[in-house]
Formats: sequence, structure tokens, C-alpha cells
Amino acid sequence: MRRLGATLACAATVLVAARARADVVTPPRVVDAPLPRCVKEERGIVRADVVVDSAGAVSEVEVVEGAAPFVEPAVEAARAHVFEPARRDDVPIAARIRLELHVPACAAAAIEPPTTPPPPTAPSKPRATDVALVRGRRETYTPTERQLGRADIRNVPGAFGDPFRAIDVLPGIVPTISGLPFYYIRGAPPSAVGYFVDEVRVPYLFHFALGPGVIQPALVDAVSVHPASFPGRFGRFSGAVVEGRTRDAPTELRGEGQVRVVDAGAFVESPLAGGRAAVGVGGRFSYSAALLSLLAPDVTIAYRDYNARASYALTDRTRVSVFTFGSFDYASQVEDGVDNVLFATEFHRVDLRLDHVGADRSQSRVAVTFGLDRTRLEDRRFARDHLLGVRARHRRTLGDALEVEIGADTLIDFYSGDLPSPYAVDRSEYQSAVELFSPRTDSATGTWIEARLRPGAGVEVTATARGDVFTSAGRVVFGPSPRLSAHVPLTKEVAFVAAMGIAPQPPSFAVPLPAVGFRGLPGGLSFGYQKSAGAEVALPLRFKLQAIGFHHSYRALRDFAAGRDRSDVELPTDVTTGSTVQAYGLEAMVARRLGERFSAFASYTLSRSERGSTRYLAAAVSPFDRTHVLQLGGGVDLGHRWRLSSRMVAYTGWPVLEDLASRLPTFVRLDARLEKSWAFRKAGSISLVLEGLNVTGSQETVGQQCDDTGCRRRTFGPVVIPSVGVEAVL
Repeated sequence: MRRLGATLACAATVLVAARARADVVTPPRVVDAPLPRCVKEERGIVRADVVVDSAGAVSEVEVVEGAAPFVEPAVEAARAHVFEPARRDDVPIAARIRLELHVPACAAAAIEPPTTPPPPTAPSKPRATDVALVRGRRETYTPTERQLGRADIRNVPGAFGDPFRAIDVLPGIVPTISGLPFYYIRGAPPSAVGYFVDEVRVPYLFHFALGPGVIQPALVDAVSVHPASFPGRFGRFSGAVVEGRTRDAPTELRGEGQVRVVDAGAFVESPLAGGRAAVGVGGRFSYSAALLSLLAPDVTIAYRDYNARASYALTDRTRVSVFTFGSFDYASQVEDGVDNVLFATEFHRVDLRLDHVGADRSQSRVAVTFGLDRTRLEDRRFARDHLLGVRARHRRTLGDALEVEIGADTLIDFYSGDLPSPYAVDRSEYQSAVELFSPRTDSATGTWIEARLRPGAGVEVTATARGDVFTSAGRVVFGPSPRLSAHVPLTKEVAFVAAMGIAPQPPSFAVPLPAVGFRGLPGGLSFGYQKSAGAEVALPLRFKLQAIGFHHSYRALRDFAAGRDRSDVELPTDVTTGSTVQAYGLEAMVARRLGERFSAFASYTLSRSERGSTRYLAAAVSPFDRTHVLQLGGGVDLGHRWRLSSRMVAYTGWPVLEDLASRLPTFVRLDARLEKSWAFRKAGSISLVLEGLNVTGSQETVGQQCDDTGCRRRTFGPVVIPSVGVEAVL
């Protein structure tokens, strides 16, 4: 580690020395800001990120926030804006800024003054929209990254406006069972998928079973899925990474709230001290237990969460902030007069950060995270994990074509648990409990350097070198993680994208439980070898097509099935060996942004996941392989603030375990959403939302049991979730 640290330090010194003189960056200045055309409804506000090219024209518009009736005229007006381009040392450059466009009602169009965007200022924390970070295209950390913004998330039918549930509309995400938030992504099981909120690792992003996300939608700016070659600041997962990014501190009071049949939640945030500070608080409480007691008195499901943050600008370039959030989930069922706990877990996080934007537009962050995970075991016993994390990164632009980021992070887990009495269980069960729950300290330390080269004409190449050292019970293992990705425009409408990388991960359960892990890294690290390539195509009517072919290989993967001959979801994985998996296929999505007046999308995944061969058996299809996953959907603004949207989800069934050449029946469901909104205050709204997941009442087949009398299929559901809610946005 000392040698690696010295190498990174030397590399950083050389790169910084190569640009000893600080760049002078002048942001774009608006020259002409045409007024959006009016709409019949009340006036509204749309916020959008735009790319201003080196000639001062708007080359790209990405809606961040805004209601459907106002998005289309706002986009048209944004594209018509004319700027004096941004400059670095008097050289025109491309830059990304955020516009706020006021769309007038037709009756007021004659007196509505033109809206000019405020000049971009140094952001209070590093953002993808920063002037010095974008060169002619939306900054994506990986070319195959899929991102959903606020305007898209709200309009995904069946997601109930939840940012993290909305990701299942994307290609490459294969559900385990319909409605449950556990996914296979490119052959990797739920245990190999990492969840992060503002770079803070969390054990899960959803409440138990069919519950909503643990972060209030009002806090989330965008959600990204990195199926391969994720940014250097992420690691320790051999599959994919799901990342949620929170919104910047507000300049005016804002808030959102929801009241639904099963729960209620809200988040309110306000600036203080003349805009230098901001404080926000919110949470969610479920009263589903009371409703379930009427329908199923033997079943109890309860969940709640909280989110709060505060920030203060020490200077115009430095901001300190604290972000805390947590979640609690409980599910039980009464059998023979005994309340059996099925699931009881909680986690809490407190993240302290210091962000600084340098005069040369460099960005730095130092942060400390404290956390507690807790899971209830049998007989009122608990497993606990007190965690401490420290991370730091520094990003700097060196010239017009090179951007470099260096960083390091450490996560220490202090595990403990309540052991059963050795006289109450047999010897093997007691020894297993000792291995899992006796006190121990695990750690993971990583360093990385990431270079992003933009030689011009939209070409972008990102190279990352990351390495992690894992320790547990006296064992030390090193996991290298090199990554490479590229985006190369072939024509004005077509670009080639590719990514490859290696991703290590310590052993874990197939569905990870907070505070429960394996002592001593048994079987060593799992590794994912990721390769993908494809194309992005700009189509007429603002449709976009992305088609990606991939081949991922996994070694020592911990899954529901340890091998071809052991494929029962009820059996624990043999963590000492894991299994070898090959996953390959094609992902395609064509879409028009869901926030526009008319939207449509088609998402398709064609894939195959195969278990590796053993000494006695040849390679065979994975018992959790789904060959086809298809989604079709869209939405339409009906006028007078009515909006209707729906989607159809269909996927092939799992292979039949007794005969992997045949399949369980295909599953098809329909989700629908109807919204009526009313204007409230300057830019707010109140909405009545009728939404349903699986309104067709489809039942899913999850297995088959055969004996001398024949075969019987096991089914799940039908899981039908109706929702009636009132949402308010300030």
C-alpha cells in the first residue's frame, strides 16, 4: 500500500505541475433569451441543464424538473437561446449551465416579461453541471450509464413516484419476482449490486417487500445505474452500482409531500442566513399494519424512515454540510399463536462533508460517515454493525482535454451479535452462529486515480486504476479494479460507446442482510470481468436509441445457487467456493423523455446467464435466467393538467429445474397512472394520483414440484398494488 500510495502521490504531483498556472474561466453570458410559447394551463417553471457550445449555441437540453404541459415549450425556448460562449483564458469552450424557464399562460403571454437565466456561479458542491466539467455532451461517468432525472421518475407507471423503484424500467435489469426490488443486472445477483446515496453506501434502497424507497423523492435529483466500469469513487461490488444523487441546497423554500392509502411522507427544505445556509427535514411513516389487520390479521408489515440535512457556505467556494438518514422495516406472521418475525432490520447514516471549489475550478471533497446496521435474528437476538467511513477526492481540469481525479476511502465495520445459548442449540448451529455473529472488525481501503481525456469532437475516453485491500479476522486480500470506457461520435447522430473493467467483491449473502456477513473472507474475493460495446443514436422527434451488447464473466460468485447441481433458493450458497457464471446479451432502449407532453419508450433485454462446468456436470443455463425482458409504455398530456401513462412488462419464466430446456410460463403485467394537478403558489402544484401496479391481476409462476402423481406449479401473487394519493409540491 505504501508503494501504491507513493505512486499515486507522484502521479498527482506531476499532473498538477503540468498546469502550474490556474485557468481563468468565464461562464457563458446570455445574449438572447426568447420567451417560451404559452400554454392553455396556468404558468409553470421548468429547470433544464443546457450545453452551450463554443459558438454560443445550445447543443443539448436535458430537463431536470417541470410538469408535462410546460416541458415542450420550455425545451423549444431553451434551444433558441443565444449566448456569448464560456471562455478559458480567452479561448471559447463548451460549458453546461442550468436554466430556469418561466412558461406563461396564454392569457398572460402579452404581459409576461422575458425570463433570463441567472449567471452561473460556483456551485456549493461538485456537480455534473459545473462549467469546467462538460465538453459538448452530458457528463456521464460511464458511457453505458443509464440515468433518470426528476422529470422522468415521477411519470414511470407502477413506480409510485419513487426514484429508486423507477430504475426497473431500464434495460439490463432483470427482476427476480414481479414487484420485488431485487434485481439481476447482467447476470449478477442482488448481492453483487451496490447501492449508494451521495457516495454513502447503504444496505438497501427500498423498504421491505413492496414498500417505497428509503429516501424522500424531494431530495433526489437523479438516479443512475452503472452496469459496468463505474466511476473510480465506487468499488467493492462485482456487479453493478445504483447511485442516487441529492439536489443542491435551495435558494427558496421548497418541499414535497405525499399522502397515500398505505403511508404518508414529506420533505421540506428552506434557505437561511441570507442564502448561505439551508436546513431540510422529512420522512415517511407507514400505517399499512392497521390496514393489513383488517384484511390479514395474522400479518404485520410496518416501515418508516427519516431524512435530514443542513449546510452552510463558509465562503463562496467552501461549504460544510451534514446529511443523516435512516430506515426501519418490520414484518411478522402469527402461526399457532406465536408471532414469528420474518424480517426486522434498520440502518442509520450520518455523513459530514466539506466541499471546496477552487479558483481554477478544481473540486475537492472530504467526508466522514458514521453508521449503524441492525438485523433481528431468532429468539429476539440481534446482529449489529457499527461502521466508520472516511473518503476524500480531488478533481482538476488540466488544459482543455484532460481531467484527473484522485481519491481514497476507508470503511471499517465493527460487527457484533447476540449468540444463542450453547445449551439451547446443537453444536453445529452454535459454531455457525459464532462464525457469523461473534465480534470482529473488517475493513476495506481503496485508492484510485481516474483520467478523462476529451481530445475534441465529442470523443471521451476514461481510464481508471483502483485497488482495494480487504481485511477480516487476520486475513488480508488485495483486489485490483482497472476500468476503461470510451464515447466516440461517428456522425452527428450516432456515437460508439464501449466499456470494460474488473470488479472485486468480498463474500456476501445472495440477498445481503444488514450487519450479517462472513468472517475471514472464506473462498476469497468474487470477481466480475465486464465487457460491453454498442451505439447511441439520436432519432427524430427527440427520441433516443441506445443499444449495448455485453459479456460479463464472474468468478466465485455468491448466488442463490452455488452450482448447476444445487439450485434451490431455500438452500444457502456454499460461500467457500461460489460459482462461475457467464452472462451475455443485448440491451436496447428507445425513448422520448417521460416528462414531455407526449412520451413513449420501449426497453428490451435479450440475455443468457450460464453456470460454469463442474467436474461432473457441463455448463448449463442459470436457474434464474430470463431470456427476454420487454417493457412498452408511455404517457400523454390530456390537457387541463390531466396526464395518463401506462406500461406493459413481460418476461420469460425461469428454467424448469428438472428440465432446463423448458421454461416456466411467461409473465405479463400492466401498470397504469392517472394524475390531475392544480397550480399552487408561484411554481407549486397539488396532484391527485391514481396508480396501480399489476392492474391486470397477473399471477407469476415461480417453480414446479413433481412427484409420482405428476407436476404442480408454484405461484406467487397475484401482487396487485393500488394507490390513491395526494401529492403537493412547493
